[in-house]
Amino acid sequence: MYGRWILLFVLGVIAVLMASPLILTLFTSLKPTTELVNPAWYPPLSVTFEHYIRVWTDGGFSRYFFNTLLISVIDAVVMIVIASLAAYAMVFIDFRGKLALQILFLVGLMIPVTAIVLPLFQIVRSFGLLNTHFGVIVADLALAVSVFVFMFTSYFVGVPKALHEAARIDGATEFQIYRRVIMPIAMPAVVTTALLEFLWSWNDLLLRLLLLTQDEMRTLSVGLLNFQGTMTRDVTGLSSGTVIMAIPVVILFLFFQRHFVRGMTAGAVK
Repeated sequence: MYGRWILLFVLGVIAVLMASPLILTLFTSLKPTTELVNPAWYPPLSVTFEHYIRVWTDGGFSRYFFNTLLISVIDAVVMIVIASLAAYAMVFIDFRGKLALQILFLVGLMIPVTAIVLPLFQIVRSFGLLNTHFGVIVADLALAVSVFVFMFTSYFVGVPKALHEAARIDGATEFQIYRRVIMPIAMPAVVTTALLEFLWSWNDLLLRLLLLTQDEMRTLSVGLLNFQGTMTRDVTGLSSGTVIMAIPVVILFLFFQRHFVRGMTAGAVK
């Protein structure tokens, strides 16, 4: 019993430390300008939402939010389709060059993202896709596809082969087996892929900064830079924008945390 209480205390302290930056940011965003002289850990004495209204309207965050949501949702959906189809072929279909393709995906896991950002930028520019959401989506998928193919492969390996063989004996096509038999079982992996890809796409700054230079095409992460200049910084605007950017991700994790944990641990044990 004592050991359990000690464990809960340690985990509680870690949770507070992890959440403290967001809590301090929330306090700052809700403070009137006159209370900014108080230390950051002081809660607001009088709550105001004027900074959120200013950021949403004057700061253009309504447009940035829509752009970010559009790119992130399409990224997550398309990544699920591409990665799951590739992993299905890797596990359940025998074809020539399968081993070489598996090695290629593994090599993709070893290459640092920063090493291919500039070549990827050159490719996107050569196709005339700069300042387009389609160009950003293609770049996002190219950077992360190997990770999620490997994740789906690890999950599909644990699916009993008897299910696949029984469906094939019944006359189902490969796509029918994939859609009606395998994918319903793989929902934890699907949710995990959707959350991770959505989170990465939602928070990414480097690719958006390189590929989206027109203001009407920018995302939230780039829009936050508008509140920080060389010599000055709009603290309340930056804090309010950060909270707006963090809320959707927190809500998603609260709703899908069980599926997320199951998907992350799938294939770790037999």
